[in-house]
Amino acid sequence: MHKKPERISVSVVFDDLPAARETLDRVREFVRNHPTVYMGTHTPQGYENLEAKCVMDLDNPVPTVLAEVDLSQAESSGKYVCSICGYIYDPDEHDGVAFEDLPEDWKCPRCKQGKDKFNKA
Repeated sequence: MHKKPERISVSVVFDDLPAARETLDRVREFVRNHPTVYMGTHTPQGYENLEAKCVMDLDNPVPTVLAEVDLSQAESSGKYVCSICGYIYDPDEHDGVAFEDLPEDWKCPRCKQGKDKFNKA
């Protein structure tokens, strides 16, 4: 009997390996350039990191407090991140059109969710 090869799922939302790799690369680029609190969903440190406002350091990942940043003084990048698939809307890549100026029926180009699924970056 011939066994069907096991399929490895990249994501429950988006199962396209090149797109998943592109999204991960874009998220890593964003994290390198902006203070980002580490909120790991598969580690017990997620809540603790949020409370302590610990930022990620991709070049020196350690499970302890990395640095504290006053995020209240951070300037908005104008970028928005889809909470479903991780797509980053960058106005610079869309002729300078601000996310707020997109039509209300605009959808994420990757997962087709509405604007309400996006968060300020």
